[in-house]
Amino acid sequence: MKRMKSAVFLLACVLLMLAACNEDNADSQNDVQASETGETITLKFATAQSETHSLTAEVFKPFMEKVTELTDGQVQFEFYPAEQLGKFADLMDLTRDGVADISFFISTYYPSQMPITSALIGIPGLYSTSHEGTMAYHELSKQDPVLETDFLRNGVRPLFSYDAPPGELWTTGKEIKVPEDLKGMKVRVTGEVLNRATVALDASPINISLSELYEGFDRGVFNVLNLNPQSTKDHGLGEIIKFGTVGIDFGGSGTGLIINEKVFLGLPENVQEILVQVGDELTESNAIRTDEYVQNIIEDFKDQGIQMYELSEEEKAQWQKFYSEVEAKWVKEQSNPDIEKTLDDFKEAIKNYN
Repeated sequence: MKRMKSAVFLLACVLLMLAACNEDNADSQNDVQASETGETITLKFATAQSETHSLTAEVFKPFMEKVTELTDGQVQFEFYPAEQLGKFADLMDLTRDGVADISFFISTYYPSQMPITSALIGIPGLYSTSHEGTMAYHELSKQDPVLETDFLRNGVRPLFSYDAPPGELWTTGKEIKVPEDLKGMKVRVTGEVLNRATVALDASPINISLSELYEGFDRGVFNVLNLNPQSTKDHGLGEIIKFGTVGIDFGGSGTGLIINEKVFLGLPENVQEILVQVGDELTESNAIRTDEYVQNIIEDFKDQGIQMYELSEEEKAQWQKFYSEVEAKWVKEQSNPDIEKTLDDFKEAIKNYN
């Protein structure tokens, strides 16, 4: 009797194992079939930028077109620009919650959700070109602690990275050359580090979203704008500024494209690989294009009569001394090994792209 019970028990175990194997094989076969049959996959793509924005023309549309091409039409997109699916500051949450599948983010909008890069990339003087910053950021976003802390923990995965060109300082009535020139001014900045840097200069930080920039600058809500040349042009601010700097490197911002992690893991393997591939390729090509574009914008601004001031080596040294003091104080206050490690890794990675 005991032998019979043992035999029955062993048979049941074998059957359970076979069922589990069959289930795994079925799941695997379903993925393969979805890939091979070319069943259409539609992804909702949301951005805050308009149809005419340079990122729409140079990144968002090429991304969708290339993915559709490489998947032979298997992946299609529903594109929602200009905050059609929600406000810019809500896009990460909307992507996490599945309202959007893919979206564009700016890390400084999410200081609590992206504690490392929202502050780190904003450290003034950290990088000098979009290519340097972008490639270093993209490299670190694929590994911990940045991958887990700033992305996966929020239910999203990075696909494309873009470190905006370093910020310059723009005014409608005063030329900025050295740190002391900002004393008493109201400066539009984003992110914790630049807020602190502005206060350290005896100036007042003003936090206003991109969509409010033009009106705020025009009405005097702030009288100094910290923004990169590309965004300055994209938002039509060249119409009202009179003075700008070249090479001041007053902080940057980490941005990019994210995809809902559950959506990504549920895609066929070939689609996952193509999304990553296209994201990698556009990350580098866009960064190179951006640096060339910035030089053209500066020349265009000069032609428009905007006085673009190029800092002397002595003036650059004054700013760099100030930036080093801001960085050292901020890092010490954070008392966070992950931030210290990422900052060191970022600086090391930049050397590969100088």
